[in-house]
Amino acid sequence: MNHSAKRTRRSFAVAAIGVLAALTACGSGDSRAATGVSASRSGTIVTDSTDDLGSIIIGWGEKRSDTEITTPKPEDITARCTGTGENLVVDISAPNGWKIKAFNPSQVLTVENTEQDLSGDIDTTNQFLEALHSIDWSNPDQVDIAATADAPADWNSSYGQGRVYLSLHVDCT
Repeated sequence: MNHSAKRTRRSFAVAAIGVLAALTACGSGDSRAATGVSASRSGTIVTDSTDDLGSIIIGWGEKRSDTEITTPKPEDITARCTGTGENLVVDISAPNGWKIKAFNPSQVLTVENTEQDLSGDIDTTNQFLEALHSIDWSNPDQVDIAATADAPADWNSSYGQGRVYLSLHVDCT
């Protein structure tokens, strides 16, 4: 085999490895830990208390408790990011059984509480002004959630129709 043929085969092998690496990196299985979790940056208060501004809020109901409205610390939350850009999916796990899944660019969150056997899709779409979003995907590979929405009808609360409160920011960059 001459020198030119060996160089061509080597170039082809290097190109094939590069393409394989690029496809692997872009695949749907590229789950990674979020680089940061913090309070929502929107400046929106999702509960009735202005004391909540600057806090992470996750929960539902009417009062502060482990089974209703919680204010976990960033270090108590685990967030995993899969994909990038418009294909970003963020999985959030918080204390007291809370799990939240967000799909870019959706305004619907999948929320569950494993300790209370609750699950459902929470639609945060503003029904009055389409331009207002409770879930902000405008910064690449980040999601900011500042939402108050009706809980699914099968989430039974002693208060009647419950509300879901979510306020946090996840950075996947």
